Amino acid sequence: MQRSFLGRHYALAVVAIIFVALLAAAGLRSTPGVLMVPWEEAFGWSREQISFAAAVGIFLFGLTGPFAAAAMQRFGIRATVIAALAMMGLSSTASLFMTQSWQLVLSWGLVSGIASGCITNVLSAVIVNRWFVTNRGLVMGLFAASTSTGTLIFIPVLSAIAQGHGWQPVVICVAIAMALLIPLVFFLLPEWPADVGAVPFGADPDHPPEIRERANPLKAAFSALGEGIRSRTFWLLAIAFFVCGFTTN
Repeated sequence: MQRSFLGRHYALAVVAIIFVALLAAAGLRSTPGVLMVPWEEAFGWSREQISFAAAVGIFLFGLTGPFAAAAMQRFGIRATVIAALAMMGLSSTASLFMTQSWQLVLSWGLVSGIASGCITNVLSAVIVNRWFVTNRGLVMGLFAASTSTGTLIFIPVLSAIAQGHGWQPVVICVAIAMALLIPLVFFLLPEWPADVGAVPFGADPDHPPEIRERANPLKAAFSALGEGIRSRTFWLLAIAFFVCGFTTN
């Protein structure tokens, strides 16, 4: 018997969970911009030092994608997302105790960049391919909108907190948000539709079972990158996304 969520296909619950996770990751990535002036005032760091930490995070946010996809294939979506949320929460918490700029690069650049890179378009694509046969474009559009929504919500809220109470409460709010998402993902995010007695949304009841591969994650990631760099479409998309990200950030 196919399990449902509030009388509907469980894929809708999965969409809601991933939407919130993507929204939170977008909020975390926008936080250094909110805290740039407070960090300058609190530590006396230059704008260049703080911007460098943010740039490292953005760079790793994009670079992590292929490796995150391979990790999801090998270790599972739930384990990968939970690990990413834990890393984002812990790196945010650790920054409460920083005293030097290299610690900012480590926490808000290196660790949070890798972690947030696991919760981005790659996660969206994996979810769409596993849980949907129809309406894939619509769901990808919803996931893409979550990034903009996260920025739209988090920046004014976190800015108001920073102006009224300083930078530490902002970091605490981000860490709490990541911690609250972990049990949500752990208890409510299945790996595959079959795990809850369902087939992908829009599929026939006799839809063939999923192929569950567990390849070496590094080998799978580099193999996919090698295939990608030989594709003209890959480079057109890469250039377009680079221009978009560069001009935005």
